Amino acid sequence: MAKERRFSTIDINLSSFLELNGLHASLELIKGKVVFVFPANDTLYKLLEAYNSNSPVPVGDFVTRLKILRGQMLTMRGQR
Repeated sequence: MAKERRFSTIDINLSSFLELNGLHASLELIKGKVVFVFPANDTLYKLLEAYNSNSPVPVGDFVTRLKILRGQMLTMRGQR
């Protein structure tokens, strides 16, 4: 059985953009840092290109997603 490829980042802004566009992160605590982990697939790579190309986003929705992820991150850090 092949292991699923994964993409990991500590960039909360990128993670918010990916979540806003339909990918959902699992959060992992690694050496005291929260890491956002996404499945590595074609959709991810297209969204990474869009993010790096400064693709427009609905700002209110982006900020809401950012606040949600920040809350999850802080909660996870507090559980050490």
